Amino acid sequence: MLNREGIKTLKTWYYKKLRKPLLIRGARQVGKTTLVRMFTEMENIKLIEINCEKPWSFIPLIKNLDPVEVIEAIEFELNITINPEKSLIFFDEVQSIPSVLKLLRYFYEEVPEYKIVTTGSLLEFVLDEPEFSVPVGRLELMYLGAFSFEEFLLANGEKSAFHFIQSYKIGDAIAKNYHKKLTQLLRTYIAVGGMPEVVNAYINRQSIIELERIKSSILDTFKLDFHKYKKNTNPKLLSIIFDSLPIQIGKKIKYSNINRSYKSNDISKSLYQLYLARIVTKVFNTSCSGIPLSAERKENFFKCFLLDIGLIHTQLKLNPFEIRETAELNYINNGVLSEQLIAQQLNFQRQDFQEPELYYWAREKKAASAEVDFVIADSKRRIIPIEVKSGSTGSMRSLQIMVFEKSLCHAVRFNSEPPSIFHEERRTILGDAKYNLYSLPHYLSGQVVRLMNELD
Repeated sequence: MLNREGIKTLKTWYYKKLRKPLLIRGARQVGKTTLVRMFTEMENIKLIEINCEKPWSFIPLIKNLDPVEVIEAIEFELNITINPEKSLIFFDEVQSIPSVLKLLRYFYEEVPEYKIVTTGSLLEFVLDEPEFSVPVGRLELMYLGAFSFEEFLLANGEKSAFHFIQSYKIGDAIAKNYHKKLTQLLRTYIAVGGMPEVVNAYINRQSIIELERIKSSILDTFKLDFHKYKKNTNPKLLSIIFDSLPIQIGKKIKYSNINRSYKSNDISKSLYQLYLARIVTKVFNTSCSGIPLSAERKENFFKCFLLDIGLIHTQLKLNPFEIRETAELNYINNGVLSEQLIAQQLNFQRQDFQEPELYYWAREKKAASAEVDFVIADSKRRIIPIEVKSGSTGSMRSLQIMVFEKSLCHAVRFNSEPPSIFHEERRTILGDAKYNLYSLPHYLSGQVVRLMNELD
């Protein structure tokens, strides 16, 4: 059984005295349905699972928005009695019957003793329709993505490696044998990825060829989904964009680089739909003049990353053995995988009821342009720039420009070397400025928010 961090969220939600219906959001095949089933099995809770794609006879009653009537109809059709204290009602694939989401409000207001969870593939398309409104304030949200590196370690029984990463503190030394093992485990994660079905196949010692077959099947399923929801979509263009994005990773998106045969507005619309489906993550440019970073978000300037590093590996037709053996990741597709890795790890370093958001910084001036890969804010409202290096070396010019221009105290670099700390100082027109550069190995990328929060 593939245990996940989301189990803790479900447990907290289920057992608290006051709860709202829970909506789990995330891309197809990241394990939303499996997570609910795992939780009820682990906690010995009776699961009443309603797949909304099936022709249940009680479906027409949902539009009446009477939760008691719906409960009674479900009990009659399934020949069961639902005890709200020891059961969970799970509406899956709710994009097929959006009125279920409207019903959630009345579950909360009229029969809050019932525990209700909903989720669905391509649900985001439904939620984006102008005529549909989510019952804000009447439900709780949870966001689920692919397995993080830490979850991958636990799934593979690497508990000592997991706890080592979780307990690492800035300034701690890492022995060579630990560094080597963690780097090898990370390379395996890069090749396998974090899609639950693929992780499970890897754990069960299925062949590399079988893992690639499963990932190819997942990629094909995404494309087939584009045809399921034809309203206001162009399935062909969605597929073209989806296939082109791996070579666009880490670059500011220019629609002409994706396809010159389509209008920019059409590409923009389809790319947004991939973003809605949570297959694509947008990293927006921000000026970084203050907190929150979203206050100066530039909607038309963004980079894209995809759902899972393992799927990108398959899309690019990379050799998994090469990833495991190559000394530096920058030899593999110009370091694309290292930026995807960091984006993926950063994306879910927040409470899972908060929608993921990522930013980068760029200054576009002739002969003085600069760009920093990622920017985060810690719990003390400090802006932290993050530079990603595929190997052990690389220029730090852009990061230094940003640090001194924005008067920042801390910065992070991810590379392939063991951790180290550098104290940088420069004389400016405002006086002497200095900052600390924390150089961390890629395998600590899932801990960077915690590590920065712990700094004085």
